[in-house]
Amino acid sequence: MGKFYGPSKPGESILAMCTDATNHHLICGDTRGEIRIWNIEHYCCSVISPVHFESSTPLLVHSWQAHLSPIIFCEWTDYKDNGDFILTGSTDHTTRLWTMNGEQIGIFGQRQSWDLELLITARNEIEEEQKREKSARKIDNDDYGLY
Repeated sequence: MGKFYGPSKPGESILAMCTDATNHHLICGDTRGEIRIWNIEHYCCSVISPVHFESSTPLLVHSWQAHLSPIIFCEWTDYKDNGDFILTGSTDHTTRLWTMNGEQIGIFGQRQSWDLELLITARNEIEEEQKREKSARKIDNDDYGLY
């Protein structure tokens, strides 16, 4: 068993939380509108008997200001095996989609439309181009004996 203070500031509260599919990350939304993601993969996993009470805080992996008002809903999802996403809802009357590192994908119902498929395709193309460039630089460095 264990407990820790999860909100972003003293006096705030967590109103929404969920975990990813593997239960390695705890995702919390608080009354300040902030999302905080904790690595809980090894948190409270003691096999010592009697059960040890965990009072330390797990590793905070990411946090960001997601809304202007309290977050009242958050849910993790994996869209077609293309990565982890977080859906949040707030009393600011918006529902948003985020990457796990806090990049906003879009706001549901906004006038400007967005397409998750296009964003994923573009991101994959950028990553492939970066890999090709890195590989080309390594080959160039190897030709000149640079490491």
